[in-house]
Formats: sequence, C-alpha cells, structure tokens
Amino acid sequence: PTDTHPDLIKKTGATKVNHAQRLPYPSSTIGLNPDQYSIITKILQDVCTIIAQAMEKYLPDTFSSLNMACSIQPLSENVFSAPFTGFALNLSCTTMGHRDRADDTVCVVLPFGQFTGGQFVEYETGLVLQIMTGDFFIFPSSEITHFNLPYSGCRGSVVFHSDARSASWTADRNGWIHHMNTTFLP
Repeated sequence: PTDTHPDLIKKTGATKVNHAQRLPYPSSTIGLNPDQYSIITKILQDVCTIIAQAMEKYLPDTFSSLNMACSIQPLSENVFSAPFTGFALNLSCTTMGHRDRADDTVCVVLPFGQFTGGQFVEYETGLVLQIMTGDFFIFPSSEITHFNLPYSGCRGSVVFHSDARSASWTADRNGWIHHMNTTFLP
C-alpha cells in the first residue's frame, strides 16, 4: 500500500520483508575501509571522467543506459565511476577464464603498474591484447570468456562495471518506487 510507511509493510505469509532493497548500498569492504576508499576514488576521478567522455562519444546508447542507474541515486548522490555503478581493484592477480554474468552490458579494464606479459585474452574472439598502463579496454564481460595471461613485475587493474540488477532499480527501485520521496504524516 502506498499510504503506509515502508518500515511498517509486512508480507502475507512471510516472516520478514527485505527492506534493504529500498536503497543501493556499498560493499562491506568499503564500509570497513572508508579512508582507503576515499583516497582511491579521488585518484580515479580524472580517469573516470576520461572513460565517461569516451563512452559518451563512441558508445552513446550504452553510456546512456548504464548512466541511468547513476543519475537516480537517492539524495542525488554522485557516483564517481559513472556511468558505472561500481569497480573492482585487482592487485597482483592472474585470472582464469570466466564471464562476469552479473555485469550489465560492458565493463572497462584499466591495468596499471610496471610489468611485462599479462595480455588480456578474449577466448571466443581470439583476441590477445597487450593492454598497458594508461590504456583501457571496453568489452561485454558477461558475454565473452576472458582472462589475463601470466606476467612479471608489478601489475594491477581497475575494472569498472555495473550490476545487471541495476535495471530493476532503474525501472521501479526494486519494487519500492511508490514509497520513495513520500512524507508520511500521522
């Protein structure tokens, strides 16, 4: 019911309602390391701006679709990695072949460090790319099996991505849209 405060809503036959779906929330890692998260986001801000500009120019439909989830955050919160809602910081790792089934549309891989090797591989396309510090690569991570080859030196990567479930948030705020921006008076 739209005239009831969300905290008072109960589901018939259920012992509890998942009120956590009402708002997007940060990972527990961010909560445990807020200072480090703040430093990382400040360091990456200019890079995110460059990636966003490139996507808006060369992949405008994908940019618009992904950016929608960023533009409707509660309290107009700024998503520093827009058009992506999240990122992963990988340090000193080589990945096995995988698809990121929970990713929406595309992701961006941004390697960094002083290393040799570590080529990025797309299995189905046969692409083997030497992506170096300062490069970034955009690809459909949920549709193509990908991995990186062994490397020597110091290598890390930042992967910007959006959760495929963002579409539910964008469409109807995970079913809570009628309880958003509403004032309940006694």
